[in-house]
Amino acid sequence: MDCILLAAGIGQRMGKDLPKQFLRLNGKPIIIYSLEVLSKYDSIKNIYITFNENYKNLYTKIISDYNFPKCSLVKGGKTRHESVFLALQHVKSDNVLIHEAARPFINADQITQLVNENESAVVPTIPLPFTVSLGQGYMTNELDRSQLNNIQLPQLFKYKDLKNAHSIAKAENYVATEDGILMFRAGYKVKFVPGYENNIKITTHLDLAIAEIIDRGMEII
Repeated sequence: MDCILLAAGIGQRMGKDLPKQFLRLNGKPIIIYSLEVLSKYDSIKNIYITFNENYKNLYTKIISDYNFPKCSLVKGGKTRHESVFLALQHVKSDNVLIHEAARPFINADQITQLVNENESAVVPTIPLPFTVSLGQGYMTNELDRSQLNNIQLPQLFKYKDLKNAHSIAKAENYVATEDGILMFRAGYKVKFVPGYENNIKITTHLDLAIAEIIDRGMEII
């Protein structure tokens, strides 16, 4: 299978000079964590990294310095949705794994869990540990958190089905923030599998601090 690693974002909410994928997590660029796992997974033949053109030299240097021969760069789009669509044009396999560089704590077992499911779309989720509601300014409705899912990556898709879902979205002028929802809207079944609590997405300074604790194997108090 091929893999798309989403890494073209600039991480505005982090407020740093560098995109968050290049920030150091205990001394190592965040993007390296995912690339080390993905590169060592035998079934992954090609890794397409979506990149931000303003920082192309950094992506190239990382691939070279850390010796990731499976990797090649694909110019990212203006949105996450567009970046996936552009990378899909390079995929050559029946299945495609999609991950994002901002989630450094994946492992081979997580990928195998997805591969073992023979579905059009396989998405890991974890339960929501907090109460949620609808409303802006005032509460307008309650939501049953037992029926809600926190969607994670990596995710696995049948290549032809995902490409078709993107074609449908383009025809409907719909932009998705995540490809499981895109597949669902296109009429495909989306299989949920248990996710991992420590598979956090680094978006803010607090996330980075928590990630440093997780990476050191320390207990969060």
